[in-house]
Amino acid sequence: MLFLGAVKAIFKNELTRLFLFVVICLLIAAIFAPHAYTWGKGVANSDGYEWMGSVNRSLARADLARFFNRVMMISAIILLYPFVRSLKDDTKMEVKSPLFVRLNPRWQGWKDMLMGFIYAAGYMGVFFMVVHELNWITLNLDESPAKAVTKAISPAIGASLIEEWLFRGVLFALLLRSLSVRNTIIGLSLFFALVHFLKPYHGSAEIVDPGAWNAGFILLGQIGERFIHPEDFIGIFLTLFLVGVVLAVARHKTGYLWMSIGLHAGWVFSLKIYQRLTVNTEKADPVFYGSDIREGLLPMIFVGLTGLSVLIYLRPKKSLL
Repeated sequence: MLFLGAVKAIFKNELTRLFLFVVICLLIAAIFAPHAYTWGKGVANSDGYEWMGSVNRSLARADLARFFNRVMMISAIILLYPFVRSLKDDTKMEVKSPLFVRLNPRWQGWKDMLMGFIYAAGYMGVFFMVVHELNWITLNLDESPAKAVTKAISPAIGASLIEEWLFRGVLFALLLRSLSVRNTIIGLSLFFALVHFLKPYHGSAEIVDPGAWNAGFILLGQIGERFIHPEDFIGIFLTLFLVGVVLAVARHKTGYLWMSIGLHAGWVFSLKIYQRLTVNTEKADPVFYGSDIREGLLPMIFVGLTGLSVLIYLRPKKSLL
């Protein structure tokens, strides 16, 4: 009886349920990613879907890991409502999603969103100039700047709205019910970094048949392998963690999602443009700047500067009286 009571208490804990929520989403992605891959490639190679344009080309380029991430994100969104409902039975506190409350940013919300975008994109612009001046990157003259900007708009809007609603909206509010503000920011930022770290280790063998029934589980093993290689884990993971901290602090300080949405959109917008318009020369010391824009001390410094600017912007205003 004591054992059953202890097990029941564990499963009633919100952190345990959050962990199980993540595990279930990973398993669903492992099961259905090969089927999504087969379907996507079938659509891309079919003569009847030329009208889909860029979507069709995106499906043609996407690998199994890309389909895995998308299936996991869709699973998380679908399962989020029953997950939140399961938590309402244990407390009288109502969990209200920011999607349905505070829909109107009003003047302060629009201002915070714009300032977040300016801070994120502005520091990224300075970062681009620094690495170019150091000859760590060169410009890709084969790519049109106008096309790069156009292609960056949709991912910036989509990622910032969906991920901020999910991470800094629903999950942030849920964790605050069990943890302190500091531990909520740290825990959620670790989770945010882990989710964005879900890619196979670069030294993993290529999956021969991405459409096979067990391909998703093979990919899951390759993703797990990445966590046991410090040089691969620490380089990008710490930057992603710091990004999550800045976004969570903006959410906490303002009480709304608008500034974190602007920051997230600014980072994604700049990242997509950077990937299209630059080529890594591999001349940088990997400690300072790696093969990935998020890898190294220099990207971390600029994320930190962005966070410092956000704190200064959100500092309490002194009364003139």
